[in-house]
Amino acid sequence: MEKSKNITRWGIGPRFALFSIIYAAIIVFIGINYLNTNIPIDSKILFFVGVVLIIMDILVYSLSVRRVMKAFGEGRLETKGIYKYARHPIYASWIVFIIPGTMLIYGKWLGLTIPIFMYLVFRILIGKEEKMLEERFGRKYLEYKKKTGSIFPKF
Repeated sequence: MEKSKNITRWGIGPRFALFSIIYAAIIVFIGINYLNTNIPIDSKILFFVGVVLIIMDILVYSLSVRRVMKAFGEGRLETKGIYKYARHPIYASWIVFIIPGTMLIYGKWLGLTIPIFMYLVFRILIGKEEKMLEERFGRKYLEYKKKTGSIFPKF
């Protein structure tokens, strides 16, 4: 199979990261300078939940990167392992685990808007990456897309 010139191993990642970082910087600035953004729940509970999310992120992220980079190098679509449950687990690791986990550790409710913003950016940008994957892998990707959620598993 010939490799598409349009597909890179980074996908929408650089633009996704740029928009997310800009928004996060604005939120952190507002939270530090203008608002009391502490979550009114016992900080030990928040810390524990945050640590659990970050540990889950390390697992999801490392499994995802390892599998997709190997598949990319071999020119094939990865649909096994963690990719059996989500088409984009690397983005999911940021949106669902690392950012919420970090904000819970610091106990900042305003920071919990960051993963919501990231999810919206993901939904806006992912169409281009999905189109490239459809062009590259054709029917196989369309079937995979039909049965597998983008960042959350389909039940």
